[in-house]
Amino acid sequence: MDKFVSLQRRIAPEIDKLIDIRYSILRHVHFYQPIGRRTLSQQLTVKERTVRSELQFLRRQGFISVSPSGVSLTKEGEDIFHQLGQYVRELREIARLEEMMERLFPARKIVVVAGDSKRDPAVKKDMGRAVVGILREIVREGDTIAAGGGTTMAAVVEAIVPSGWPRNITVVPTRGSLGEDVEIQADSIAVEMAKLLGGTYRVLNVPDNLHPDTISRIMDEPRIKEILDLIRTATIVVHGVGTLEEMVKRRNIPPKEVEILKSLGAVAEMFGYYFDKDGNMVYYSPSMGIRPEDLADKKTISVAGGANKAQALLAVAKRHHLEALVIDEAVALEMIKLQDRGKERWP
Repeated sequence: MDKFVSLQRRIAPEIDKLIDIRYSILRHVHFYQPIGRRTLSQQLTVKERTVRSELQFLRRQGFISVSPSGVSLTKEGEDIFHQLGQYVRELREIARLEEMMERLFPARKIVVVAGDSKRDPAVKKDMGRAVVGILREIVREGDTIAAGGGTTMAAVVEAIVPSGWPRNITVVPTRGSLGEDVEIQADSIAVEMAKLLGGTYRVLNVPDNLHPDTISRIMDEPRIKEILDLIRTATIVVHGVGTLEEMVKRRNIPPKEVEILKSLGAVAEMFGYYFDKDGNMVYYSPSMGIRPEDLADKKTISVAGGANKAQALLAVAKRHHLEALVIDEAVALEMIKLQDRGKERWP
């Protein structure tokens, strides 16, 4: 396959772009079918006439069907979509990217998903599917899973097929709510994940951005203390990694506190702890839930996408051992650029 891809690039390099757009369309239809042509164009940020032309081709080949409700994949289209996924990995040298990431992250398994989740929401769904595949490998009967919040974690939940999971699984949130959309709060993610896994759940039902004195008092309440103990003894943790900019919005951090964080060089946030580019913890925002020091004996799966997450992921990589890391192609390439600007060189 490698030799074939190399030959193709030499004799017909323009085919790469054509395969990219057709694969992106097939992937998007796979996850969002039935979907209208205009919506497809908007979500892929591709001109509508280009999408129309490619849909005509895919329809002639028998890969899609078009109805008043939108575009859907045929059975043959589903088959070609999955086959093409492996070819795109070869075309974009995803396996090489994964090998490079292994030099940065002390993780048992690293999965790089082709594409940019910031530009194409279907990429985020593929990342969710990859996380679920890893969970299939590591979840055992009686495990407690601590799940984080956010849109990427919501994509993980959407990818869960509710059958064949071990028994007696408990799902808890990694922390309290952050004042964001209810659907992507850690409590909500934990509830939906538990239902799909056929397990049980416990939730905090407490905002995460309360005054430190209030948090201290609440943590002594028996029910809250019981749940916090359960969270901190979880066997598996699945979470995202936040940039400073993201957490400023999600936590509604006051401008004065933002200036302090910037002056300290904070670039990454995890469980209320802020880290600089060298992985040093520089600031702590009091919260209820799991703490970085609780991760030592847990199977931790981190998931993140978008080039803007590169610096944050590099910071976290220098501090924590991971069971698995799932990222998109965009952030992997950006991390390589950041490393190339430093002392280390890639082969």
